[in-house]
Amino acid sequence: MKRFVTAALFLFPGIAQAQYLDTGDDLWNLCTDNAPGHNYLCLGMSTAYFDMMRAAGYQCAGTGVNREQARDVVLKYLTDNPGMRNTPASELALTALKTAFQCVVPAQVASPAKSPARSAKPKNPIVLTPNR
Repeated sequence: MKRFVTAALFLFPGIAQAQYLDTGDDLWNLCTDNAPGHNYLCLGMSTAYFDMMRAAGYQCAGTGVNREQARDVVLKYLTDNPGMRNTPASELALTALKTAFQCVVPAQVASPAKSPARSAKPKNPIVLTPNR
């Protein structure tokens, strides 16, 4: 099976490339097309970007940020920067939210530290046993 997957990756290199799910244009269209339910999707996506930033360790000055504020900030950024909408929506939302709420990048994201040199001595193995 491993050989099949490896061969498939060499034969079809396009499937191994990461594709962003949404661009700024996609998010802009979703938030501005007035289709039923799209307002809620826009609200949810903007909130999700902010929640993921906070989960990743970003420290933001705006502690009482609500969903509507997050959406408004992202939409304003997309409105003010139409030439950038071909970039990933996540990147644009992150930039907008960091700026608006004065978020500080966590240390592990800002400058990844080098991992310490590993010793030649292996650690104790982890043994998994089934529960019966």
